[in-house]
Amino acid sequence: MNEFAYILLYLFTNIIHSLLSVVLFLMFARAILSWFPLPPDNQIENFLYKVTEPFILPARVLIDKIDALRNLPIDISFLISFIGLNILVEILSIFKA
Repeated sequence: MNEFAYILLYLFTNIIHSLLSVVLFLMFARAILSWFPLPPDNQIENFLYKVTEPFILPARVLIDKIDALRNLPIDISFLISFIGLNILVEILSIFKA
């Protein structure tokens, strides 16, 4: 590969790494806010759900197909998404250096 391709790959991985890091932070904030009773029209909570739900929805759809995991008392799809994004961020950080 030429130097231009390496620069593009470096920029691409940095941008994706940064965006996913922000999403992870927002997911963490969503998890913390879920511990507190908030009114249904809370703008911060609505924003966090709109931003993070596209990353959680694929895991939720997959979990709903497995009968044994469907009725768990915790949202395991959130946990799977959070861990999966963390792994992806760590993989991208290898290419960042």
